[in-house]
Parts: sequence; C-alpha cells; structure tokens
Amino acid sequence: MKSKLLLTIALICYISLGSNAQLSLPTRTIGGTQFYYHEVGKKETLYSISRKLNVAEDDILKYNPSAAEGLKDGQYLFFPVNDFKNHKKKSATAPKADTEASSSFSHIVKKGETLYGIAKNYGIATTDIIALNPNANSGIKEGQTLKIPQVATAKSTATEATEKADYTPVSPAAQDTATYIYITIRPGDTMFSTAKRYNTSIDKLMELNPGISPQNFKSGEIIRIRPNYYTAIETERETTEFHTYEIQRGDTYFSLARRFNVSVDDLKSANPGMKKLKRGKTLYIPVKKTETVMVEPSNMLEDKLTHNESPIIQEMYDSIHVFKDDNNINVALMLPFMLNNNRPSKQSKLFTEFYKGFLMAVDTIRQTNTGKSINVYAFDTQNSTARIDSLLKSPAMAGMDMIFTPDDSNQIELIAQYGTRNKIAVINSFSLKNDIYNDYSTLFQVNTPQNHLQAKLFDFFDETFRGYDVLFLNMPAEDEKDMIGELKAHLSAKNVEYTTIDINSSLQADTLSQALKPGRRYVIIPTSSGRNILLKSLDAIKSVKLDRYDVNLSMLGHPEWTTYIPEFGADFNQVDTYFYSRFFTKHDEQAIHNFDEKYHRWYGEYMIYAAPKFGLLGYDTGYYFLSLFMKGKDYNNNFNYKGLQNAFNFDRVSNWSGFINQSVYFIHFTVFNTIETSIK
Repeated sequence: MKSKLLLTIALICYISLGSNAQLSLPTRTIGGTQFYYHEVGKKETLYSISRKLNVAEDDILKYNPSAAEGLKDGQYLFFPVNDFKNHKKKSATAPKADTEASSSFSHIVKKGETLYGIAKNYGIATTDIIALNPNANSGIKEGQTLKIPQVATAKSTATEATEKADYTPVSPAAQDTATYIYITIRPGDTMFSTAKRYNTSIDKLMELNPGISPQNFKSGEIIRIRPNYYTAIETERETTEFHTYEIQRGDTYFSLARRFNVSVDDLKSANPGMKKLKRGKTLYIPVKKTETVMVEPSNMLEDKLTHNESPIIQEMYDSIHVFKDDNNINVALMLPFMLNNNRPSKQSKLFTEFYKGFLMAVDTIRQTNTGKSINVYAFDTQNSTARIDSLLKSPAMAGMDMIFTPDDSNQIELIAQYGTRNKIAVINSFSLKNDIYNDYSTLFQVNTPQNHLQAKLFDFFDETFRGYDVLFLNMPAEDEKDMIGELKAHLSAKNVEYTTIDINSSLQADTLSQALKPGRRYVIIPTSSGRNILLKSLDAIKSVKLDRYDVNLSMLGHPEWTTYIPEFGADFNQVDTYFYSRFFTKHDEQAIHNFDEKYHRWYGEYMIYAAPKFGLLGYDTGYYFLSLFMKGKDYNNNFNYKGLQNAFNFDRVSNWSGFINQSVYFIHFTVFNTIETSIK
C-alpha cells in the first residue's frame, strides 16, 4: 500500500474512518484483502442497515457505490476489515497534553554562556532568572544549574486548552501566536513519545527546534514545545469499491476483467457462488482506487515511529530541513556598495572587495564541483533600510538559498526575519556587536560572539599559563579592555593572584624587574589594546627578558594586535607573545601570495590593507557556504573549515537559535622567530 505522509503529521489525533466498533459479519478474501460482507434482507434500506451495523451511510456508499441506486434482496455489501476492525467511537474528550514544567525548568550553564544570553534565549529578563537563583547575581559558571521560569510564567493558549474540562483542540493559527514552553528531553524519550506526551506532532517539534534531528535527539537537551498542536495524518492509500453489474449475453469473466481493468481471480473472489455467468444475474466488480484519507496512526505506523532512526521520521526531517533540492544555488549579496556616490568611501570599497573575493570562491567551486550551477546576485543596499525592505519584496528574492547581509544591526535583523520565514540562510559576515542569532534559526554569525571568544580565551589561558604569575600593565589614561575585567574575575574564581603596574609615561625596566621574583614564570598582560601601550612598554619588557635569566617571561595580547604585526612583529617574537583573534593570515605563506597575485590579475589592483582583509573574507565565506550547499541544503550538516584568513566551526546556541562561529585563532610569536597558530 502506497503511503505518502504530508508535512502536517500529528501522532495523537483520534480520527477514525468509521464510527463503529468491530463488525460482527462474515469475511471474504478478495484480491488478497479481507472484507466483511452483509447480505441485504427483504425490506432492508440503506438507513436500516446503517442503524443495524452501526456504519455511517456515507461509508456504506463509499465502498458500495451501486447502493445509491437502491438495494435488492440478496445483494451483498462489502466493508474492508482493516477500516472497521477494532475501531471505537470517538471520545468526546481527547487526551490531555502533559503540562510538565508549568512554572520552571532547569538549565545547565554551558561554556561561554552569560546570564544575559541565557535570558534572551528564553525570552525573559535577567531579573527573572535571578529571582529564582539569587546567587546568579554575582555571576554564573559552566556546569551550574539554573532554574528558569517558563516565559514570564504566562500560560499559552495551548497550555490553557489542556487544562479545560471540555477539551477543544487548538487550531494551527492559534498555535502560531501561542507562547512556547520549554522542556528537557528525558532519558529514553524519543521524538514520538515526546510528541505524544505533549499532544503535538513530530514535524512541529522539529520545526520549532531546527537543531534537533533523528540522530541527535539526546536526553538533557532543552527544546521548546507548543502543546496540543491539533492536526491529523493525511495519507494516500489503495482502497476497493464494489460496483454491481447485470450480466449480459456473451459476458465472460475474461471479457469483464478486461473491461473493468480487474483480474479474473479478483472477479471470481468477489462472486464465489457464481461459477458460470448467467444473463440477468448481478455480478460484483471490485474496482481498486487511490484515495486520500485522514486516519489515526495505526499500531503499525506507531511501531515505525517509535525509534528516532525511523525512515518516516527521517523523511519528515528532510521535508523540513532540506530546502530547494535542485541543481541551482542562488546567492544574494545585499551590501552597501554605494554606487550612487561619485567618491565612494573606504568602507564601501571594502564591501566591493568582499564581493570580488566571493566571485573568486565561485570560480574555485565551479572548477571542482560541476553538479550544480551557482547564480550570484549583487544588490547595492545604499546603506538604506527602506532600500532593503524594497528588495526583500521582490518575488525573485524568495528563490534565494542564502543572503549575505551588510553590517548594520537593524538591517541584519530585517533580512534575518525574512530569511527565517522563507527558510533562506542569512550570513552576517561583518557585524560583531549583536546577538540576534538567538532569535532567527537560519542566521549564521561569522564573527565569533564576544562571550564565546572570552570562554575560549580563558580555556587557553588556563592550559597555557598554568602556574604562571599574572602581571597586568595598566595605562590609567587609556580605556581598559572589557575582557580584562572578565579575566580578572576568572582568575579570582580560581584563586589565582595577580599584580598590576601602572604606566603613567613609560614603563621602566627597573620597575618591571623589581616586580619579578627569581625562579618564577610570568605572563604580562597589557590592559588596553592600543598601539600606545606597546610603544610605552615593549622596550622595558625586552630589556628585562634579555637580562633576567632567572625568570621566564611571556606576554598575552589582544585581537587588535594583528594590525600591528608589520610594526611590532619582531618585538613580539623577542618577548614570546601570544594573542588571540577571530581571523589570521601569515603574510609569508605561499597560498596567500598566490591569492594576492590572482586577485591582482583578475581586478588589476591589490587588496586594501585592512584587518581583516575583505577580499580574503569574501573568498573564505563564499567557499565555505557554497561548499556547504554543494553537499546538500541542510544547515545542520556543517563542517570545520580553515581558510586563507578565517576558520569556521558553526553550531547553534540552542536547538531553536541560529548558528555562531566558534573558531578562535591563537597566535604565538616564539623566541625562535617563528609564528605558530592553533584554532580552538
């Protein structure tokens, strides 16, 4: 039996084909299928048979269309056993959804998470979390368990419906505006059991939690649910109608089988008492048809859905996550090229350079992957939100597979809203200071968010500088990096003491040397990232490192130092310097040289010196996302990538959020005049 499960599958609707209990009738096998049959008695009518058998008149006519023309004494009526076996009358009250976690649920703090980020992820205020976890007011740490209130403790339309005595299923339209509740997957839970427990559907569960797949439905994960999502299973199936036919002179089983497109065996099975065809007698013709029906899940279907690896669940997942499965990849670059300006700014030139690097990535992909065509559309946003809104209203935009955004946060959010509605990947390659990736499931944040950057830094620090004494160099006249305060709090939490030296004019070698104890290892950390603090301190650090053989001295710097390498690179080597960054290139690498030359051949110019270089950023992001879509248009099938300048390791913040890049470069200028890099 051919079956097609549509997208709106629910597993807990109790809708039957008939309203009757099992029929007390004899059975007959016809064409390999069992049928109940009833012999019409004298004076029996459609209405009386319906009352007698407890079968709806429509169901009698459905399988026996000839009955609409009137019934005859001795006529047979047929009913498929599978449709009328063990069916019970529908209950006036459907099962209630589980209302577990009605007031709060538990969240285990992950690496890099902040109180603000957790609150935003669940759509509540930080004060709501602190109210249930007073100690969180002084900070949170990895592994800590927090009680999280359900969204403002407000009950959704769906949750309220489950608490009514007279249960009425909530429509999909009402569900779309209902508030989520959050639940934790329990040991042994499957998608099927979770959907059934909350009276929702597997496909709706996956739609609300794009990070969930048949392969990673794990206990301990938090997912969001709209309970009591009312819909039904729509399926195609093969059925049989029984038509009556008055036998004519010359009819044979063979001739009638050909006329009605049935087999001779099926004809004979439907008419077992008629060995020879006699003119004027009634013959029953079993005609097979395909129909679309709404059914409750059979035991067989439930068996197939019990395990997450079920092919049916995988089919549902693919229908939700694998988009536009064709041979075209359509890309829109919506960037402020500012082509209407006679003298474009450096920033607009950088966006043009990004586009040029992206086209070079397209060329590389085309040379190695010939299975799909790549169509690139560049739009000048003119740095205007109104212009972006106008572009998004174009029907052609809905056919895009990915959209690259400008760097304005409001414009990114406008595009992200559109992308999530239309299942289009939205790539934010430029903006650093926004966290809207929490709200839009198809958004990719290329620049690692600050809190995740710091978490990676602290892990690196603990591993690399274990046992070191920490010495901060502070210039009161310059702003302290935000990271410094976080690092000091991290050190205090681990009972690591640190010392601070203030620099008012310039650091003196004697001042630094007096702060160092013989036989100890020190890591020096400037509290600001500007060029000035390096000018004021590097000579003293180099002098002390050269003279003090009794101490081991290293320095930890900041991402901004990537721009200082041409000026201070040799100094960095001398003082054994480490720093971290979202991107990095070794300018003497052959691959970078080759790219520079190819860029020059293509465009007749070299890339603008910037950090990062936008041409390389365009190439790396283009190569990664085009490669991702070449492998199949499933955003969850990400892979790790180390490019010419950028590294990508995308993961969702939560099962319903967008993606963030978690890759961080750690650069080490060694005393052996080499540069070592690692990606964490």
